[in-house]
Amino acid sequence: MDPSSPESEPSVATAKEVILSVSSLSKTYPSVGRGPLPVLEELNLDVVKGEVLAIVGESGSGKSTLLQILGGLDRPDAGKVHMGELDVFDQSDEQLSNFRNRMVGFVFQFHHLLPEFSAVENVMMPALVQGQRPSKASVRATELLGQVGLVDRAEHRPGELSGGEKQRVAIARALMNEPGLVLADEPTGNLDEKTADMLHDEVIRLSRELGQTFVIVTHNMRFAALADRVLVLEHGRLRTQV
Repeated sequence: MDPSSPESEPSVATAKEVILSVSSLSKTYPSVGRGPLPVLEELNLDVVKGEVLAIVGESGSGKSTLLQILGGLDRPDAGKVHMGELDVFDQSDEQLSNFRNRMVGFVFQFHHLLPEFSAVENVMMPALVQGQRPSKASVRATELLGQVGLVDRAEHRPGELSGGEKQRVAIARALMNEPGLVLADEPTGNLDEKTADMLHDEVIRLSRELGQTFVIVTHNMRFAALADRVLVLEHGRLRTQV
């Protein structure tokens, strides 16, 4: 069977709770002198609640584009993305912004912490954007810093934290609003091997303890090997890693 054919794309058992469903997703970008460049083509995907899903593939294969679409940061040219019963792209830009804040957590290769705020204040930000009282947000943010082993660093600013500590703060921030899904794009790409391995274990532990769903784009095959499933993005479609 052709590995790029729709029949070979990954599926999950119907008995499991699918929290994110993608169907016939397509995305192209303009290219100079060559017309539209297809990045994603008729891509299908189901994500199961509580799983850690790793997506791997060559540089330029469209992994980050896929993650941005799953999180509502970019719109597809065609296809559907459903979070539960919600048709993600059947929403206005303002509604999409609220969707991202309430239902999705993001962790990027660079932590994107605000340098003028402490670790706990950075973790609180998604809740403050949602309109939550600072006193209430502070309690949960402190609890999350405890979950990632940084409660004693709560009042430190990013400039006073190591690279691994910054990324753990970023993970805690992604969990702040109890999202259904956390999307991580090369979250350990800027870390040394030892620190990266520690963070890999941290993500798996958080998923197991909190029942948190993670979709992770990574080039790190050790990290991918820890995931519940590994999918390869190739020729615009996903296939199960052999």
